[in-house]
Amino acid sequence: MKKILIVEDDSDFQDIYQLYLQGESFQVLTALNGKEAMAILEKETPSLIILDLIMPVMDGEEFYVWLRAQEKWRSIPVIIASVNDKMPQRVIDLGGIAGSLKKPFEIDALIEKIRANLN
Repeated sequence: MKKILIVEDDSDFQDIYQLYLQGESFQVLTALNGKEAMAILEKETPSLIILDLIMPVMDGEEFYVWLRAQEKWRSIPVIIASVNDKMPQRVIDLGGIAGSLKKPFEIDALIEKIRANLN
């Protein structure tokens, strides 16, 4: 079973993602910010990360920069899911984004991007 880490501070979005992704037979891990995601990565290695950009404590941009600097997790595909439709320049410069979706979006669009990156 493929693991997906959702890094999202909005519990409603977390719940929706979790419900649909579990229905698609994915194991779901959740974090409310980048710091929590870092702690999860110490114990788990997800197949893919869904990342919000705007969060308290450690935002998605900071987390992405940190993630890409880590040899162990550098290759994990990351899908950006954010209300912000402009990607931060540091994220663009690092490259490797597996896709992006502007909230709100159809859950089928997310599932399609996940499957495209895991197949």
